[in-house]
Amino acid sequence: MVPHYALDDYFKEASYNKFLNGEIKSPTKGKTSRTKDGLYCHHIDEDKFLNLGNKDFILVKKPNFKYQTKDRLVYCNLIEHLILHAIITKKTNGEFGTPGLIVFLIPKVQEWYINKRKPKTGWEMNCYNTALISSDEAKDLLNDIKLYLKSVKVVQQYL
Repeated sequence: MVPHYALDDYFKEASYNKFLNGEIKSPTKGKTSRTKDGLYCHHIDEDKFLNLGNKDFILVKKPNFKYQTKDRLVYCNLIEHLILHAIITKKTNGEFGTPGLIVFLIPKVQEWYINKRKPKTGWEMNCYNTALISSDEAKDLLNDIKLYLKSVKVVQQYL
C-alpha cells in the first residue's frame, strides 16, 4: 500500500520566504505530486486559510511556512477530497473550503461520474480510476453533501 503522507514540503522554505518578501515571483514547489497514484495533495489547514497552494492567495494572507510543511499535508482521492472540503465548509460556515468545493470538486464529480465524460489527461485519468464510483453513488453523495451543507447560506446558491 502507498502511504498517504507527504515526503516533502509543499513549497521549499527559502523560496517561500523569498516569495513572501517580494524577492521572487513564485515559490518553488516541493515534490508532493501523487497524481500518478490518482491522489490529490490536501493541506490540512485549509480550515484556517483559503487555497494554501495558490500563490495569489498566499500573497494576500501571508500564511506562515509552518502550514506548508510535509506534516501538514495528506493525500486523498477525489471523493475523499470532496468530503474533506464539505466538512471544512460546514465547520467554518462557508468561510473556508467553499471555493475548492464549488469551483473544482463538485463539478469534477459531476463531469466524470454523473455526466460520464472521462478525463482527457493522463494524470486526471489516474485520479478518475482511483476514485471510481458509480453514477448513482455520485448522485447520492452530492445530494447528501447538499443536505449536509443546508445550513451554510453562502453555499446554497451554488448547490
